[in-house]
Amino acid sequence: MNRLDYSQLLAEIEQELTMPGGNFDALFGHDPKTLEQARFAAAVALTAADRLYSRLTLQDFKLRERDEHPGQNGK
Repeated sequence: MNRLDYSQLLAEIEQELTMPGGNFDALFGHDPKTLEQARFAAAVALTAADRLYSRLTLQDFKLRERDEHPGQNGK
């Protein structure tokens, strides 16, 4: 994920977190410290999700290559 995608996704998450009467607001409130911690957690989660997606994509590519080109030692 590039920086623009990352920033846009984080902004969407922040919008949901600060939505009055939304799920997050109802469960955790909207004080600045809680929102700051939630933003940090969301940023970490996005980074982890990006790494996972990259790994899954690479594994899928390697499997497809091995299926399409047998006998090449999976390289």
